[in-house]
Amino acid sequence: MQIIKVTLLLGVFLTVTIQSWGADKIYVSHSAISGSQAILFVTRDAGFFKKYDIDPQIILVAGAPPNIAALVSGEIDLTVFAGPAAISSNLEGADTVVLMTYINTMEHTFITRPNVRKPADLKGKKFGVARPGATDDYGARVAFRKWGLDPEKDITWLSVGTQPSRFAAVQTGLVDGTLLQPPFTVRARQEGLIELSSLGDLGIDYLGTSLATTRQTIQRKENMVRRFVRAMIDGVHFYKTQKEASMQSIAKFTKLKDRAALEEAYNTYALKYMARVPYPAAKGVETILEDLAKTNVKARGADPKRFIEPRFLKELEDGGYIAELYKK
Repeated sequence: MQIIKVTLLLGVFLTVTIQSWGADKIYVSHSAISGSQAILFVTRDAGFFKKYDIDPQIILVAGAPPNIAALVSGEIDLTVFAGPAAISSNLEGADTVVLMTYINTMEHTFITRPNVRKPADLKGKKFGVARPGATDDYGARVAFRKWGLDPEKDITWLSVGTQPSRFAAVQTGLVDGTLLQPPFTVRARQEGLIELSSLGDLGIDYLGTSLATTRQTIQRKENMVRRFVRAMIDGVHFYKTQKEASMQSIAKFTKLKDRAALEEAYNTYALKYMARVPYPAAKGVETILEDLAKTNVKARGADPKRFIEPRFLKELEDGGYIAELYKK
């Protein structure tokens, strides 16, 4: 009986100990179902969050504005989305900062109905975006101005939601055009839609898909933020070096099975756009500030360094950790 009692007590002790030493539960949102945000899921599926005792609760919140609201209110700890919303909210007094930027440009592609063959054909047409203020909304307006179209007068804007929803909206004729990213660009071509132009061809410095948080979160959970950034760096390395496993994660995340579509997403993001050390670029912040300054005087003369926090990445780079990853 004594042996049984000791065994039971040991079992209870181990259970309590394991629970008390469990992984840190953190709340992470992302704004879109796209190849550019697949890095979050590649990192999770490869086990790097678990490696650093992190239990991420990943939530899809379409569009940047509601993600910012959740971040500032403390409902979430980190978010993966495009950088402009973090900069805009910071200008208005929030303490939002960008930790990493995986895509330092705008790489979306204009997808249109077959009757739209050139940019001028979009005049008077309906254009679908995730929601006002989202990355695709911002990028489309930049492109329309470069093409001599007035976004306010020449285009009818419809809020459609996520990329699968925007793809379906063009396919069914609800809208005449939208912006998509790989792997949905391949599906669009397969369905006979028109690949009109790419924002990547405009060569715009930008904060595309980024990881953001608040300075308050860093202050309260600095060790957790440091471990999260390290896990993501491991994820970037895995993404770049483990093609098949990464494509499986993309397929699961996007719910696509088409090999050509998955290949395009992998080649675009893992190989073409994503840097080994994904610093948020000051030039990208400057581009966003210049655009915001047209309507917000607070953006004029603002220091780009105020909006980014690269020290966690710098620690890993200066300590040789990232270089060692790529020697293996």
